[in-house]
Amino acid sequence: EFGSINKASAAYHLSQQGISKMVRELEAELGCKLLNRDMNGVTPTQYGAYLLKECQVILEKKNFICSHILQVQDASREVIHLGMAFGIISALPYWLISGFEKAHPYVQIEYADHTDFYLETLLKKDEFDFCITTGVMDGDRFSTELLLKEPVYLCIPRTHELYGKDSIQMADLREQRYAMFNTQFHIRHHFDAACRNAGFEPRIEISSGDFNSLKEIAQYHNLLFVVPKHTIRTDDPVLRYYQFPDEKFTWDIYFVKKKNKTLTENMEMFLNYVKRQILYA
Repeated sequence: EFGSINKASAAYHLSQQGISKMVRELEAELGCKLLNRDMNGVTPTQYGAYLLKECQVILEKKNFICSHILQVQDASREVIHLGMAFGIISALPYWLISGFEKAHPYVQIEYADHTDFYLETLLKKDEFDFCITTGVMDGDRFSTELLLKEPVYLCIPRTHELYGKDSIQMADLREQRYAMFNTQFHIRHHFDAACRNAGFEPRIEISSGDFNSLKEIAQYHNLLFVVPKHTIRTDDPVLRYYQFPDEKFTWDIYFVKKKNKTLTENMEMFLNYVKRQILYA
């Protein structure tokens, strides 16, 4: 955290020699180098970064135990109601919820998937404590925190005229036909806006909320499609993936809550846990 053994020594009232000795002993025990040292201080190696992430989970668990140990007989399981937009669960580490619940046995995460805009409606009705979604329309009522930003890619069927084109510009997309997510998804509105900013209305042949169906229809009917980066397959034999020409068109994941919503201690821990897992994913 300090990037310096000297600063850590002053902050924790330990000698520099003592801290260095503890680090050397830990490196010897684990059989790997944890810190890179130079004239500017220290930075974690890949092993050190991994160890730090896991130790933060352990320390959170320790703090939780210490603050609740005297309440064990009366302890109740806190249920956190989490809404997620369709597609988000596949962009996050698959162990996200189970890992948090394992580290915090008195917390249960109950989540449900919905389209972006319907999720916002349910959050207004307090059916969720908070949501992880791809944006909000009502910025006056909700606060958002960006968790992840992904580029968007064109999916081009092998039989499409753009499949072999080396460089694709927005002008190349003007007369094309598309399979697209329906208007309940932010990605649809961002796609429409990118096309309008380029001076044309996109010709959308079919829209749906079903990702797999859209992909199959696009291939069968020779239509273009767009997807966030985490869904692409580099070894796909029938589709070519090309980053969308307008780089401002991205797929963003946000933590969203009502502005008047006060998070409990466990909710704060879950949010911090999510941010760390995304950072190191």
